[in-house]
Amino acid sequence: MKRNQIVVLVVLAVLASSFSIKTLSGQSAKDIMKKVQKVAKGSFTSSIQKIKLSTCKYTISDNRIVCTEEPRNKVLESIAKNYGDDHEDSRSVSIIIEPKKEQGVGMLTYEYGEPGKDNDSWIYLPALSKVKRLASSSDSNDDSGSFFGSEFSLEDMEDLKINEYNFEILGEENYKGRDVWVIEYTPTAERAKKSKYSKTTSWIDKDRFISLKKNLYVRGELYKQLTVSDVEKVDDVWVARKLTMNNVATRRISMMNMVSVAFDQEVADEFLTTRTLEDFAFREQNLTKYRSNLK
Repeated sequence: MKRNQIVVLVVLAVLASSFSIKTLSGQSAKDIMKKVQKVAKGSFTSSIQKIKLSTCKYTISDNRIVCTEEPRNKVLESIAKNYGDDHEDSRSVSIIIEPKKEQGVGMLTYEYGEPGKDNDSWIYLPALSKVKRLASSSDSNDDSGSFFGSEFSLEDMEDLKINEYNFEILGEENYKGRDVWVIEYTPTAERAKKSKYSKTTSWIDKDRFISLKKNLYVRGELYKQLTVSDVEKVDDVWVARKLTMNNVATRRISMMNMVSVAFDQEVADEFLTTRTLEDFAFREQNLTKYRSNLK
């Protein structure tokens, strides 16, 4: 067989393989991720959550993760609201209510769906009675960009901007009894300047369009792994009650447990401002009302 014929056959085989991966699922990787985003934000207008956040250093014993120190536990209340026809923008505020020594520490975040536009975040420390604007994802590091000292970074907490990534279906498999697509996404050249991660591999539930696991890579090496469990429907919205972020590089792990949640409740725009961080009476007056809706 001639050399150019072999080359043509190889090219055709590659194209056929790519085509089969796309048509096997009937959807492109980008189409699937758009549906994931819709479930994550488009299926509700507002959310009210009570969250327990636990972090510790760990070791591996008998193939199990074991904390080597007393876990640092925090309880948060978080209120979020989506804006725009496609809910592409959002505002959220999270306040620590336990432990007592950190009570009142809060974070306010404005997320923008517009490609290339950095999100805005502010943190309030009661001891300083001062609101401080946090560094954007383009110039933050793991310490300054941590979500309340956990292994969840501010970037991890952001919603994915679809147009800032390239997507590819790596295959289909069964993960913990669920049929999933395995999708890899890499940041565009512009997004790469702002992201810590060089690529992400995500296991997407075919029925519920939620990510059940993510492997997050830095310079091609596995850095963190996110796993999701206790998935259920609340107010007709799919919710993961437990998220675990394992930083395999630092041997630290954080567990985020959603204690209670409610969706599509009335949330005033004024509550999602720095006033909530600074004004205790205003914050408690509103939170008392929101708490009554939690499930």
